Order: sequence, then structure tokens, then C-alpha cells
Amino acid sequence: MDEEILRRTADAARIALTDDELKGFKRDIDELFAVLDTINDAPECGSLCFDPTETTDLLRDDIPVIDDRAEEMLRSMSTYEGFVRGPKIV
Repeated sequence: MDEEILRRTADAARIALTDDELKGFKRDIDELFAVLDTINDAPECGSLCFDPTETTDLLRDDIPVIDDRAEEMLRSMSTYEGFVRGPKIV
């Protein structure tokens, strides 16, 4: 990346860079672009799957259960006319 483009980008973002910081950022960005070029040169696999292992139905069977403990739970709570009472929020 050109230093002038980097300086204009920093100015647009209102980031004040010293000359040393500018050179450091330029070096870092050039290294990043080199890594991205390496990734771009990787061969295509022809599919979008990144997981080499095949996965099949991992979900459990849904077994409906009637859990009728509402009245039991309400007895252990502070209630008022059937509603659960909580602390006053100020």
C-alpha cells in the first residue's frame, strides 16, 4: 500500500500518525496483503464445506413431557393475586 493512501486514510479517520507509526502500519499492511495473496493462491476445493468429517442428524428425538409443577413452584414464591412478586425497581 502506498504511504500517501495510508496517510489520507488516517486523516479521513482523524487519526494522527507520526512518520514512524506510518512506516510501521505500512509494513504491517504489506505483510497482511502478502498473507491474503497466499490465501488467494490456494487451490479451490469445489465445495463450500470446510469440515472434512461428515455429520448426520445430531438432534435428539423430541419427547414431550408434561411437567405440571407450576403450583408447587408458586407456593415457594412471594405472590400477590396469582402473580409473582419481585423487588421494587426504583
